[in-house]
Amino acid sequence: MNSRQIYFAVHGTKPQRKSPRRQTGRGPARNWKYRCWIRSLPCAVCGDTRGIEAAHTGSDGGMAHKASDYTCIPLCGSCHTAGPHAYHRGSRAEFEARYDLDISVLVDRLNSLWFGHSRDVK
Repeated sequence: MNSRQIYFAVHGTKPQRKSPRRQTGRGPARNWKYRCWIRSLPCAVCGDTRGIEAAHTGSDGGMAHKASDYTCIPLCGSCHTAGPHAYHRGSRAEFEARYDLDISVLVDRLNSLWFGHSRDVK
């Protein structure tokens, strides 16, 4: 039995579910609409438009937290995690050097497009 089944057995009703899109006020900024928009863009490395993921690139997440959603860049699955030279397979500096990419400049550009003006979000 899992905890939901135990709750039902004791109380006779199902427990209320929390929305996965709820902002708790703790931790880095979350915005599911921003992540959806990022996934609608082509891969920042190879230009592919299929299987795009919102890759968190910031370091403001702390332990057991992803970085702010406003540090996401669009990467296909291969460039993000699966490929031999993927973002998560080495250091950020190696990734940027290999693909001649400045992630912080790209994040700033994406943020200025999203917010409609220049804004420093880190």
